[in-house]
Amino acid sequence: MSILFCMVRTRTFDPATALTQVVDLFSSKGYSETSMEDIVKATGVSRYGLYGTFGTKRELFEQALDRYADSMGKQAFLRLLEPDASLDNIRAIFKERVSDMCCEEESKGCLFIHTAMELAPKDDDLRDVLQRFMRRMSKLFSVGLESAKAKGEVRAELDVIAAGDLLTSTMFGLAVLGRSGFSREVLDGIVENTLRAMR
Repeated sequence: MSILFCMVRTRTFDPATALTQVVDLFSSKGYSETSMEDIVKATGVSRYGLYGTFGTKRELFEQALDRYADSMGKQAFLRLLEPDASLDNIRAIFKERVSDMCCEEESKGCLFIHTAMELAPKDDDLRDVLQRFMRRMSKLFSVGLESAKAKGEVRAELDVIAAGDLLTSTMFGLAVLGRSGFSREVLDGIVENTLRAMR
């Protein structure tokens, strides 16, 4: 009876809300520094409920990575696939990310930066996850730049593939600088100078 009661209780929380809270926690502290007790406190969900819904800490972390990827301005990036995408759409993505990821009063940090520095060098699976995500980001930037080139917003000889890689590298570099305490003014300046160099 008591086991059945516990199983019923695990369904009283919203897994989507709990996963969002876990994303914030991992983003702030990284994987190694986040204990299951930290996760229990952050979500208000028992260990039993967490394990029953998400699996092990590692499995929960992988789900958090997927959620974080989806939250990184997904709709704004998909806007780059539209035929009339412009340099302003790319600028809007950076503006959103600088505000959300780098310059909050209580910075959450960047889950991908934590993962890249802490786990990817020694974990092939997580390294593959990060690389796939970065390749997708670069591709979307390249598509958007191709549209911007057709509008005459960037120079005709611009290698949009290389430029897409540059924008992706800039995105992740901004996360490191934001985490290090650089001001929004500095980060916005980096974005504008990067885009200006493509005109």
